[in-house]
Amino acid sequence: MSVATTQLRATDARATVLPAPVRHAAAGVRAGLRAYALVLFSQNPWAGLLFVAATMVVPSHGMAGLLGLVMTTGWARLLGRPERTIRSGFYGFNGLLVGLALGLYFRMGLPFVGLMGVLTLLTVIVSSALSNLTERYVGVPVLSLPFVLVTWAAILATRRFAGVEVALDPVLASDWGSGHLPVMAELLLRSLGACFFQLSVLSGALVMAGLLVASRWAAILAAVGFVSGYAVYQGLGGPTGDLTAHFVGFNFILSSIAVGGVFLLLSPGSLAMAVAAGAVTAVLSAALLAFLEPFGLPVLAMPFILTTQLVVFALMTRATAGGLRLVAGTPGTPEQNLRRTVYRDRRYPDPALPAMHLPVMGEWLVTQGPDGPHTHQGLWAHAWDFEVADDEGRRHRGTGEALEDWLAWRAPVVAPADGRVIRVINHLEDTPVGEVDVANNWGNLVILWHHGDVFSAMCHLAKGSATVREGDTVVRGQVLARVGASGRSPVPHLHFQVQGSGDIGAPTRRAALLHYVATPADAARSGGVDVEGRAYMTHGVPDEGCRVQAVRPDEGLRQAASLPPGRTLRWLIREGEQLREETWLSEIDALGGRRLVSDDGRAEAPLYADDSYLTVLDYSGPPDRLLGLFSLAAARVPFLDDPTVPWTDAPSAMAFASPLARMGRELVLPFMLAGAVPTRSHLSWDGLRLHVRTELDLEAAGQAGRGLPARLDLTFETGRGPVALRAWRAGHLVVDAEVMP
Repeated sequence: MSVATTQLRATDARATVLPAPVRHAAAGVRAGLRAYALVLFSQNPWAGLLFVAATMVVPSHGMAGLLGLVMTTGWARLLGRPERTIRSGFYGFNGLLVGLALGLYFRMGLPFVGLMGVLTLLTVIVSSALSNLTERYVGVPVLSLPFVLVTWAAILATRRFAGVEVALDPVLASDWGSGHLPVMAELLLRSLGACFFQLSVLSGALVMAGLLVASRWAAILAAVGFVSGYAVYQGLGGPTGDLTAHFVGFNFILSSIAVGGVFLLLSPGSLAMAVAAGAVTAVLSAALLAFLEPFGLPVLAMPFILTTQLVVFALMTRATAGGLRLVAGTPGTPEQNLRRTVYRDRRYPDPALPAMHLPVMGEWLVTQGPDGPHTHQGLWAHAWDFEVADDEGRRHRGTGEALEDWLAWRAPVVAPADGRVIRVINHLEDTPVGEVDVANNWGNLVILWHHGDVFSAMCHLAKGSATVREGDTVVRGQVLARVGASGRSPVPHLHFQVQGSGDIGAPTRRAALLHYVATPADAARSGGVDVEGRAYMTHGVPDEGCRVQAVRPDEGLRQAASLPPGRTLRWLIREGEQLREETWLSEIDALGGRRLVSDDGRAEAPLYADDSYLTVLDYSGPPDRLLGLFSLAAARVPFLDDPTVPWTDAPSAMAFASPLARMGRELVLPFMLAGAVPTRSHLSWDGLRLHVRTELDLEAAGQAGRGLPARLDLTFETGRGPVALRAWRAGHLVVDAEVMP
């Protein structure tokens, strides 16, 4: 594409861009809708719109909540709070709840507006302080605790402020649906409405509609938690009227959603915890009512907050993983959390599984793998034996009677990860070919400690070849010794294992190997798509007969694919005869994770990069965004020194499915994998530009592949990052995008 053409297209595209005030107003509306949606753990703007409607069943009451949201957002900007946090709705939703709660207890008027100005400032201050304390130092979510504390303070303060008029009559709406529904259904809807301090069935119906739009599993969990809490509260003799009159019932709902799928990964176990959360919240609600009633304070959302924070903290501090998993990163809806985790588990190493790089350089043959037929059995099942073989599979020259004939003899052994040397044996003789030293079974060895209870052992080393001493600190790739034939080693080879202690001969631990080129059998074992020839593996557990070769990352490739934080990418996109722009920001989130996010905040692609590869972890956002195609094209980009080696992947295509298809896949996702699209990629590199071509297996993807392109071509340029992205379908170019200067 010529410079003149690019400039012309950029001019045409900019002509269609809305004026800045309109864009800012639209961004403000979206942030407001996210604040409403965040009350029920969503950021879906359509759900937020339905929640707005639920609060406006009684317009004066709804306006009090809107006033709280607007004032809180204004204070947050004035106080210089992070714009990303403001746009997420964090401050707004606490201010919204303060406004709705006080609008229920006090009449609107000038003194009320003045009080709200002070209280919303206090909400921003308390929110900032508590989020820093609870999330950074304790590790539990702050939730709506700022709203509860500020509202309690307001209720107590107004006992001294005669100018603020107490609402003697409750705020009521038309009792639409009352008496025409089963008692349980009516109580559920009223409790849903109470999430926004509304007291009508109509409000509850609108809230349920918003829940269904945002998350079908959240709606299911809401019903589960309410039934559980109601059964315990009524079963123990609690007044049923407390569920609505004292706003107890909505706490059952929020606790169940939070524990069942927002902070815990959705699973059969989390469904059981959702039931338990409803029951625990019922008991805590009764206890808090008894404690707070003498002070004239409502329980508000405190039972839900306590239940959720206690469950999360208990799971954070447990000794073993058990059957429940906390959601990693920033929580989303239950479906988003589960989809992100399921696909990450499929595509990346298990975080609980030790992962090491190969302890050798060059290409090696696995002559015995985990659960091998010879010595890798029982407590020592998880280990590898490595030897060198030529292209014909021969492991030695000539007759192989001398140690020097074997191709692996005295080859370098390197550290598989950073660590400290805790044990070295270096004096044992190498045994002649065919003989073994069973008195010193492990032979000469080096044992490294890496972290926690993760140790690695390299055994059967050559006599006198160790280059490190006990106590030395080593880095990955540092030469430790050379391959020998000491101990129980009839031929020269390297025995490598990961173990749980530093003892010689300690039982092995399951482990994975990182970043290597392997044979098709190894690729198939690790869950990838079968390929012809060699294939790059991010991680795997190679079996006997596999050839493996450690990847030597190319620094030039890494620099070309670099996306440093703070970079802005403005894309000019042609689709047919239509031109449009899309802007991405490269950011670091609150938890230190890397991501690309659209400037309107609606599309996001979390990233991970190290010295071996770049990968897009997931994509969330509208299906028509270029960032979504980038997430497939850059799903995995290894910095290979051999550009002829292909690789495979299976990223999620859920974001590209129709709403109806996505709903169906999300409902079965806790029980089976659905919505993946297999890909096959390779790269080329000219020293300046890195080209990645990715082919999508749409037939294997089935319904998940509908509407996706068949091929993606992505180009990175040194010093600029991604500069071009093209998509092809049925041999035709359907998307042509370039980064504008």
